[in-house]
Amino acid sequence: MKVAKNFVLRGLIAAGFGPLVLAIVYLCLHRSGVITTLTVNEVFWGIISTFILAFVQGGAGAVFAIEKLSMKKATAIDFALIYFTLLLVYLLNGWITPSWIVISIFTFIFVIGYVIIWAIIYHSVKRSIQKMNTKL
Repeated sequence: MKVAKNFVLRGLIAAGFGPLVLAIVYLCLHRSGVITTLTVNEVFWGIISTFILAFVQGGAGAVFAIEKLSMKKATAIDFALIYFTLLLVYLLNGWITPSWIVISIFTFIFVIGYVIIWAIIYHSVKRSIQKMNTKL
C-alpha cells in the first residue's frame, strides 16, 4: 500500500509538467511550420497523453523504494512501465507508425536514452553515498 501511495504522489507531482511540455512542443512545431492548426481532438489527446506519460514516469521511480526488490528487478520494472506506456501512447496517437522497423528504431533510441539517464543517476547517488560514508 505504501508503494502504491508513493507511486500516485510521485506521479501526480510529475504529471503537472506533462501539459506544459506538450504546449512547448506544439509551439516549437508551429514556429517551425510543421503544424499550422490543431483540432480540439488533437489537443485533448495530446494533453491526456502527456499527462499519462508524466504520471507513469514520475511514479515509476517508486519501485526503487521497495526494499525487497533487487536493483536489477526494480530497474526492469521501471524500464517496462515507462517503455510500454510510452510505446502504447505513441502508437495510439499516431506519433509513430506501427511497423517493426519504426518500433525497432524507437526501442533502440529509448534503450540508449534510458541507459544514459539511469547511469547518470546511479553514479550521482553512489557518489553521494560515498561522501556520506566518509563523513561517518
